Amino acid sequence: SVMASAVVSDNFETSTGAIPQLGGADVTTRLSSAWVNFNGSGVVAIRASYNVSSITDNGTGDYTVNFTTAMADADYAANGSSVRETGIGVDINVQWQAHTMTAASFRMRTGAPTTNGNFDSPVTFLTFFR
Repeated sequence: SVMASAVVSDNFETSTGAIPQLGGADVTTRLSSAWVNFNGSGVVAIRASYNVSSITDNGTGDYTVNFTTAMADADYAANGSSVRETGIGVDINVQWQAHTMTAASFRMRTGAPTTNGNFDSPVTFLTFFR
């Protein structure tokens, strides 16, 4: 007979805080390498995050996401969304700032696609995969 087993844990990581490789490298490439939910309006504040140490406010709608543990290189994928005003639901773009994607950080802006202007966003979500 075959006996089923399960591992149950609230904190599943190696002693260094890394995600363990279960079933090979495919598992780690399918999981987010970093993510953040932050308020970029007024004093920038991280609400929740994984592998993001801080957000640098470079000016109106211009932010740098700093990783706690750097990526292997700058060849990761970034995805984000943002709103202009809480509760209104007016979408604004999350855009990559040219030449500022490094293994240690990602510079981006939030702006309106129709006016091409930057806006501070009270709600911004970003995910990173490598």
